Amino acid sequence: MMRQPGQALRRFRQMTDDEKMRRLERSGISVRWLDESTADFAIGYAVQIHQLRVLEIRRRALEGSTKVSTYDRSELDYQSPLYVRMERLAVRALYTLGLDSGEVVLTPLGERNCQVRHVLAQPWLNDRRLATLYEAAAREEDAPGEELSAERGRARLLIGMDPEFVLVRMPEERVVPASRYLGRLGVAGCDAVTRRGRTLYPVAELRPAPSEDPARLLRHLRQAFAIAARQIDDHTLIWQAGGMPQPGFPLGGHLHFSGVPLNGALLRALDNYLALPLALLEDKRSARRRPHYGNLGDFRRQSYGGFEYRTLPSFLISPQLAKGVIGMAFLIASQYSRLQRRPLGEEEAHRAFYEGNQVVLREYMEPLILDMISLEIFSQYEAYIAPLLDSLRKGKQWDETRDLRPYWKLS
Repeated sequence: MMRQPGQALRRFRQMTDDEKMRRLERSGISVRWLDESTADFAIGYAVQIHQLRVLEIRRRALEGSTKVSTYDRSELDYQSPLYVRMERLAVRALYTLGLDSGEVVLTPLGERNCQVRHVLAQPWLNDRRLATLYEAAAREEDAPGEELSAERGRARLLIGMDPEFVLVRMPEERVVPASRYLGRLGVAGCDAVTRRGRTLYPVAELRPAPSEDPARLLRHLRQAFAIAARQIDDHTLIWQAGGMPQPGFPLGGHLHFSGVPLNGALLRALDNYLALPLALLEDKRSARRRPHYGNLGDFRRQSYGGFEYRTLPSFLISPQLAKGVIGMAFLIASQYSRLQRRPLGEEEAHRAFYEGNQVVLREYMEPLILDMISLEIFSQYEAYIAPLLDSLRKGKQWDETRDLRPYWKLS
């Protein structure tokens, strides 16, 4: 029988519709609940989701006053632009409400957006077809084929990254496009930004080779920095990192994972044990990037079979910060099943994260630290993580206005 994790289900049921709406809107998701007290009627799309994957999308008629709903027999074409748009939004919405499985009903909102109208935690109850659909998905997750099991047994955790920085002309504080010095491809390149229909390449991005060893990954990052320093020959520019060192230029510190299954538990561990601590260290400017960038649980599946975790700001502020992030990423990804604390599931902590309220977030920090240092393998990563934990306990914050080059010995 298909089951929803008990704690998540209880929390979802305890939330009022207003609380659910605030949580979704805070995360940048448009909501208008179906009004069950009136003859509210909508033609929407029911998206069935299990462990961050869409099982199907079917057109559905909703009628609020009688709670009548009907599903079309035909599924939405998975190659259609509407499917792609709804897939990403529905997965985000369900994750934001703390669920691993469920139904999200969406209605199109213009040509590019959709709106959440209804969320159901256990859609398989009293629906034999959906029960079969979810049970098949659960079996596939719990009992992979022999070939896949053997492949996973051989796989080792591999982590990569593509953190960003901007080049700034002082004292005007004018961002100089990275494309003047860096190509679009390569270990040190530039990233695209679309504005008013134009594609620009203002942001520099480092793409060090991934590794299964934190020391080697850090060495690859230093090598990428050295390549960038050779190509950016204007030494009067300063290099800035963080969340949003310059208005209108949100930066990310994306991490790439392979050799570990992508699921809700792993994403929530990364959010609570990595994104939350970094939110305590970040410059006040960093919070401005949310919710358009840096949402909790932001991920993308990648062609290499792994995924990209996109929540973090750029951690290129200093080698100490980068080392801490690398060490914590390895620790969390390998031990996430033992890291069960979920403060960001609470309304107060969730709101504080998006508002950048570090006073409130600090109340949740120490238990998270104790969970990590109590792990048996913590000693393997202690040299990387301990300085960052010390900064957390001392209440330090990074300064996004400073030039990062001296800290990396690039100037």
